[in-house]
Amino acid sequence: MSFVADLKFAFRSLTRAKGLALTVIVTLALGIGANAAIFSVVRSVLLRPLVNRDPDRLIYIRQTAQGIGTENVVFLAAMPGALWRM
Repeated sequence: MSFVADLKFAFRSLTRAKGLALTVIVTLALGIGANAAIFSVVRSVLLRPLVNRDPDRLIYIRQTAQGIGTENVVFLAAMPGALWRM
């Protein structure tokens, strides 16, 4: 059978079973919608670079303190006076 004949057969089968057709359509709609929503969140949070209005003001500090067991402690400051330990 050809692809077109298979599509016709599938359409006729779904028109006979209305409950199944509704279930298939709702499942596809929810799956496509969830996929689009998750992708847009992943894209905005993980894939896009962070927006920095003033990249010249970013500070990157690396410190090694071998005596207390911490090596390569990284501090990042995005604005003067604010330090975050990573």
